[in-house]
Amino acid sequence: NSGFSKCVVEILLPDFWDPNSGPVYSEEGDQLRFWKMTRRFIDDIVSNSAESAKVKAIYPDAGVAAMLRNQWTDATFSVASLNDRKPVDPEDELVVMAAPDPPSLDDIVKISNALLPTQTLVMFNPRLASGDVGVGLAMRRLRERFMGEFMTTYSLRPIGDIGSVFKRFPSNWQVFIADKDAPGRYVLAAERPSRPGGEELDLIVMSALGGGNAEGGEGGNDGEELGLGDKVSLFARQMQRFMKSLS
Repeated sequence: NSGFSKCVVEILLPDFWDPNSGPVYSEEGDQLRFWKMTRRFIDDIVSNSAESAKVKAIYPDAGVAAMLRNQWTDATFSVASLNDRKPVDPEDELVVMAAPDPPSLDDIVKISNALLPTQTLVMFNPRLASGDVGVGLAMRRLRERFMGEFMTTYSLRPIGDIGSVFKRFPSNWQVFIADKDAPGRYVLAAERPSRPGGEELDLIVMSALGGGNAEGGEGGNDGEELGLGDKVSLFARQMQRFMKSLS
């Protein structure tokens, strides 16, 4: 409704998702439960539409699409896969890319570039990077340029088991940390206009866990307010990110 034709929605539950390797299916039936998340999301879109919009859900491979098509005979949307000769039809109004993976990038870019002005593309739980091992600079730039076309309208990403980074359009990005005085509850540690990550997120978390206030300055409290142990931990994380970028 706000005019964005390309959006990203992320609901990365720790039980089903690893930020590096993607979907994790540790229990029997986890894969189907993971795909059911996409149906719940699309059903909510359809039920909240003023008119009955024609929605197409595109899954990474033909096997998953066929399985879901057979199981979801009552679905209010159509199901396709990136392996199909023509995944998107001209009459499709909303196209949902369900959990696209790194090998899907080229196909998704082609589909995105071929969309009509009347069509909207939403990527649900995309994972278009996988550690970047063996990925050339050209591919990284293609991915970054492509993702730059999308507005993140909803995001829920866990920070280990201590909190989460949250976004709900049109609000800012928010960092929530577990409340040590109220198990199962969370407190707002910081709010930023752009997604906090890397050293900035580390500082926010350490400041919150140490009882400081990360809201005051840009990127949280400065390093001088951290204890020696926190400084060592922060330096170790920075080195890990640096070594990963070299690989």
